[in-house]
Amino acid sequence: MARPIHHLGQPSDYCPAMSSMPRHFAQLLGFTYVRADADEAVVEVMPQPEHCNERGIVHGGFLAALLDVTTGWAVHAVLPEGTAAPHFQLAVQYLNPALPGITLTCIGRATKSGRRAAATDAEILQDGKVVARAIASHVVRAGETATVLV
Repeated sequence: MARPIHHLGQPSDYCPAMSSMPRHFAQLLGFTYVRADADEAVVEVMPQPEHCNERGIVHGGFLAALLDVTTGWAVHAVLPEGTAAPHFQLAVQYLNPALPGITLTCIGRATKSGRRAAATDAEILQDGKVVARAIASHVVRAGETATVLV
């Protein structure tokens, strides 16, 4: 039987705990949730100088965070509402340097979704060039939702 697919507006739509947070991680980094549906999730960001390493290019950790957020959003777009799917693996390939001041667009897709695990992939583009890509694995936890620890 096919799982119901729901369309996500913002992450707080599937993780109510996020709506009560003063600022969550993606906001802190400046990420903008563009859209998510059964086909893909899209997140954008304008990298700033503070997101760069000492050589002036966007830090790999910042790119990995963007891939992590986008793959997480992509998997939640295909799972039933109320299902948690935290990452248990994220493998990143850095292909080209990313520069500050030019929008990064990350496109993620859920490639497989099962009862216990799900798989996603994503790529980051800047000016039409692939900067980095990732594959990720998620543990599927039906009936569990995220909570905020204060």
